[in-house]
Amino acid sequence: TKDGNDKKISGTGGIGLLTSKFTLEGPLIKDKTSFILGARTTYSNWILKAIPNSAYSNSRASFYDANIHISHTINSKNNLYLTGYLSSDNFRFNMDTTYKYGNKNAILKWKHIFNNKFYGLISAGIDHYQYNVSSNSNPVNSYKLTYDINQTNFKADFNYRVNNKQSLNFGLNAI
Repeated sequence: TKDGNDKKISGTGGIGLLTSKFTLEGPLIKDKTSFILGARTTYSNWILKAIPNSAYSNSRASFYDANIHISHTINSKNNLYLTGYLSSDNFRFNMDTTYKYGNKNAILKWKHIFNNKFYGLISAGIDHYQYNVSSNSNPVNSYKLTYDINQTNFKADFNYRVNNKQSLNFGLNAI
């Protein structure tokens, strides 16, 4: 994820036959805090409906995802970053089996420059992944399988530049 433009608001977008996307970025506090937001989605069901095979024409598919990244300069040696991600995928085959996946996560990072040879990046985050597959077209054989993965994480990475050809990387990671 790149930092957003901290001088002015700008954006891009695109509309296609199956998907659309956009990006918007700009300053929250000029020259100090910026954001960048991106999102994508699909509307591909029309193409599935056009397929002559009923197994496909009775199917549905969709997804979306969105990212946001906020960066803030505290001073010349300290920066804060907040990043978030959200996604959902949904597919139903032949009006029967439905597959759903989803992700949500957020991370907060602090970068500190100790001197011109040594810096550190400390981060903490949360993640949530969800999966669901189900079928209920025939009540006798109906089923639903779901699971989640939830985790928190902490990471401390440090880099010490010994000279122009060598550097030392070390840190700590906990999930």
